[in-house]
Amino acid sequence: AVVSTQSGHYGRGKTRFMQRILPVTHTCYASMEDIDKTAKIMLESIFYTKTPKTYGIIFKARNNSSIDRDAVIKSVATIATGEDEAYAEFNKVNLDNPEYTVLVNIVKTAVFMSVVKDFKLLSKYNIDELTKGFTDPAEGRVDKKTEETAVPVDKPETAVPDNKPETAVPDNKPETAMPDNKPETAVPDNTPPEMPTEQ
Repeated sequence: AVVSTQSGHYGRGKTRFMQRILPVTHTCYASMEDIDKTAKIMLESIFYTKTPKTYGIIFKARNNSSIDRDAVIKSVATIATGEDEAYAEFNKVNLDNPEYTVLVNIVKTAVFMSVVKDFKLLSKYNIDELTKGFTDPAEGRVDKKTEETAVPVDKPETAVPDNKPETAVPDNKPETAMPDNKPETAVPDNTPPEMPTEQ
């Protein structure tokens, strides 16, 4: 419920540091005997009914090499069908998209187990994957990871060249006489002098 409604439905994750949720309902020591006992206690309330259901088993071990993977899966599958396979016809294995998934995680000497619904359908409870592609029904927003909307950019207008020929504009300023800076030269007087007359 937390994974489906709080994360995926609104199209954005509400966790800051958590990427994936792995529920744990039962723990035990890392031995086949303890795993069998714990698995029977955990599965009987869900699988020992005559309601048709499908299931799958996911096993993962870290820093532990003493527990065999195939042995654990076979043991859990046998317990899921009940004694003498009394519930075998109601509990069918489906590895592609099971309704129930039995999680068995071993870390060193500790075993963490749980039964979850729609594990693969909900992206194995990966918060990042769940928040992709969902739209907020109130605001109509879509996750940025799945869809980016292009924002139109206003291009600056460019000046269009005017191909008309340029015409000369007459200058209406009055013309002013320019001074002549040439030096003046004396003109010689060629008139003969007057002769004195006798009285």
